[in-house]
Amino acid sequence: MQKNNRIYGLDALRAIAMLLGILLHAIIAYKMYPNPSWPADNEYHSYTFDALYLFIHSFRMQVFFLVAGFFARMLYLKIGEKEFLKHRYKRIVIPFIGSLVFILPLSVAPFVFYQHCVAANVALADYGAAFWPHFLRWNGMAHLWFLYYLIFYYVVMLALYRIKLGEGIKSIIGKLTARYGSPLHVIVYILLLAGIQVFLFHTPEVEVSTSIFPKPGHFTYYGFFFASGMLLHRQNGRLFEIAHYTWAYLLAGVVMTAAVFKLLVIDHGQAGNYTGTTLTLVKLAVAAQTVFLTYGFIGFFIKYMNSESPRLKYISDAAFWLYLIHLSFVGALQIVLLYTDVPGWLRPWSVLGGTTLVAFVTYHWFVRYTFIGTALHGPRKRRADKLTAVRS
Repeated sequence: MQKNNRIYGLDALRAIAMLLGILLHAIIAYKMYPNPSWPADNEYHSYTFDALYLFIHSFRMQVFFLVAGFFARMLYLKIGEKEFLKHRYKRIVIPFIGSLVFILPLSVAPFVFYQHCVAANVALADYGAAFWPHFLRWNGMAHLWFLYYLIFYYVVMLALYRIKLGEGIKSIIGKLTARYGSPLHVIVYILLLAGIQVFLFHTPEVEVSTSIFPKPGHFTYYGFFFASGMLLHRQNGRLFEIAHYTWAYLLAGVVMTAAVFKLLVIDHGQAGNYTGTTLTLVKLAVAAQTVFLTYGFIGFFIKYMNSESPRLKYISDAAFWLYLIHLSFVGALQIVLLYTDVPGWLRPWSVLGGTTLVAFVTYHWFVRYTFIGTALHGPRKRRADKLTAVRS
């Protein structure tokens, strides 16, 4: 463990997990099998994007919640319950409420427009009548669902600390996590995760739920990773044991991704017909893919990116804002490109590049050094201000 207790690798991994969400959403329109209610561009579709989507989706939010659980326990033990509540209220609750009011409407607008105007082949003169009734109703939390779940997990965590688990339970947990990060431990986690998927989900893949009422299955599934992060922090040095098996986990994850890609994408027509033992085995394969990639990327970032870097620090600061605002630009650009002569193969990268550019520019000039940036990641000073302070 580093002397200052700062885990730079996990900081970077959390940021990359959010940024991968932008890539994930930018390519959905160009998959062979686009997601329902998402813009679908008939000019260009590729299995490459289905594979990339499957790969990223299998570990991105799982990694995020695991890292969130790790840092939640670290912060709680460092500053105590009262200060923890204040800190999380400022960093999570306030941005969540602000995003619900100012960002969510803009985020869902392109998708409502596409679904009820473009895809429905409504005449231009009737766009308003088709759009506004659907736009003004509740359309879910879109990409903000992760903040909503995170708030619930903090509440559950604090409640469990209030209960003060007995020493016997602590001892059992300690034994279960004694070899956290070892291959045997990872296999146990695969089986536990597969059990959750078998009993709580009808389909092999676990999609997100944006409902205001958390679904028990989704809440349990992502809560499993949040709790795993807390247990990982409890084992302290075991975090670095994962790094010893980085390439083995990543290789196993890639192999499982190829198998799941064949089962769920190439055999798309029959995937919905999986039942009984076959469906259970497919869910086991999906669980193995998720756990191997989750642990593989944790190991990679701990092994190769666990040092202080001003550039990575800046990206980590910016990632929250980029993820909050990206969806409206992604959806709008995907729709606009439907009516242009931009070559199909160039469209996904135009969406990704345009969205990323606008997001970074707005972050640097209108967020980083303002009250918004203070709410998202704490106060930051401009470099000129820092140099002046040093010289004085």
